[in-house]
Amino acid sequence: MSGPIVLLAGRRGVGKTTVCRRVVARAQAAGYACGGVLTVAGDEPGQRSVVDLRTGDTRPLTISSGGVRQGRYRFDPAVLSWASDALARALPCDLLVVDELGPLEIEQEQGWAGAVDQLREGRFRLAIVVVRPELLARVQALLASLSPSTLTVRPRNRDRLPSVLLAMLEQAP
Repeated sequence: MSGPIVLLAGRRGVGKTTVCRRVVARAQAAGYACGGVLTVAGDEPGQRSVVDLRTGDTRPLTISSGGVRQGRYRFDPAVLSWASDALARALPCDLLVVDELGPLEIEQEQGWAGAVDQLREGRFRLAIVVVRPELLARVQALLASLSPSTLTVRPRNRDRLPSVLLAMLEQAP
């Protein structure tokens, strides 16, 4: 089982994670096995949390001091490790979600940089990878041998993208 990979790009705040959350909910309701991680807003303002899609477990990802620094965030190394393990345990699955391959993974080779190996392993029917526009070319180059396609999330298309992605999952071998 080696399905297509879709790079889901779009500016900050446009709804990339919301698109992922909606397609996961619809896929699960249809009986598909979903795995991977979603990075979501945490309980506190400015906090980020990570969700293991296979189990539903959620852990706070950002911390106020120490940890691994990337931009304005500081990440809890233990939670980064936990999320990396969740990605490793996600396979095989029907729908794999990696939210996101960002600066921490691409520039520092930390976080869930191991997701690139899992994508190359290909034990999924469809993979969705969230990528910021400024990193898109680098992620495309990393995954070039897998021929990923790219969908750009915009305000005018974000509500229909979950249906598009679910149809891709349904049509995947």
